[in-house]
Amino acid sequence: MSEQTTTEDSRFNTVTWWEIPATDLEEAKTFYTAVLGWTYQPFAEAYVGIFNGSDMIGGLFEESDTPVQEGIRIYVYVADLEGVLRTVEANGGKTRTPRQEVGGDMGWWASFTAPDGRLIGLSTQTPAVDK
Repeated sequence: MSEQTTTEDSRFNTVTWWEIPATDLEEAKTFYTAVLGWTYQPFAEAYVGIFNGSDMIGGLFEESDTPVQEGIRIYVYVADLEGVLRTVEANGGKTRTPRQEVGGDMGWWASFTAPDGRLIGLSTQTPAVDK
């Protein structure tokens, strides 16, 4: 085992930052704000920090010349899975996977694609509500 993994610092060997590439930064900001309520702070040309309330949680950057491909998937924890998926659809995204049970007492998940095709996962502990 490496020296890093044996220290008292729990930050080692954990995800400490994540970023979402986007083919159009302004379109992505508008979409994720509508769907998840995120706000942004510019940091560099074509790069913004993502904020959930006052907490900076990740980054969003423009990378228009790279094709959208699946890779590491992030999951955003939400209170109303179906409500978020309706908002995705109303803002130009598409539901890819509707509510699915994770198993046991682990809740449910779903996924959607942003307007540029980026795949994002959702998770919740909240049961579906008939509307």
